[in-house]
Amino acid sequence: MSSRASSRPENPLRRRGSMNSDSRVHRPRRGRTLRGSGAKCISLLAIALVSLFAACEPVDEPPAEAPQGEPDLASLEARISVLEAKEEIRSTLLAFAAVVDSADPERLPDLLPSLTDDFVLDAVDFNGQVHHFEGVVEVLTGFGPIMKDADANLMPSAIDVELDGDTAYASFKFANSVKPPPQLDLPVDEKVLLFAANSAVFHKKNGAWKLASFELLHSLAYPGSLAPAP
Repeated sequence: MSSRASSRPENPLRRRGSMNSDSRVHRPRRGRTLRGSGAKCISLLAIALVSLFAACEPVDEPPAEAPQGEPDLASLEARISVLEAKEEIRSTLLAFAAVVDSADPERLPDLLPSLTDDFVLDAVDFNGQVHHFEGVVEVLTGFGPIMKDADANLMPSAIDVELDGDTAYASFKFANSVKPPPQLDLPVDEKVLLFAANSAVFHKKNGAWKLASFELLHSLAYPGSLAPAP
């Protein structure tokens, strides 16, 4: 019976239990692994903070230059000078229109500071006849009575101005409801509607723009034609 017991196969579980401690498989402890990973993370965080602080430090940079294409001070002053000149010229022409519209020759001397001494006025009526007034005296004595009898109602358009050094050219239009005065010897005795294409020349003298010549070229707007004189 003892021989039968000795012949039984050995239980492997018992053999595993009989193994000594040196033959066991050692596995790394989790606590040690966590401590290593934590130190590495802290090091990376410290490096990131140092880089962030370095980026926030002020850096001395040269002052930014003005963007290309923006006008400088001299250019702005030149533009302002042009605008002021055009406004002065327009103001003179509107003042002239206001005096004519008033039909009051007594207001003509108010324009003298804005006129050159050799000022020339040409008024062309719708029949093509030219009425020429040369010099301030002729404007006062010759154009004044016509202006009074015409009793015009003027409506000026926008005024275009072009500058060329010390000379300026202006152009605009009048719409004019008027009864032609007897001085013009026109075959009409009632009010008509006229259009006038106006052109003016200015000269700059002593810093001021003065009106040198003014031409009014009239055309008949209404009625479209006039009955022939009897």
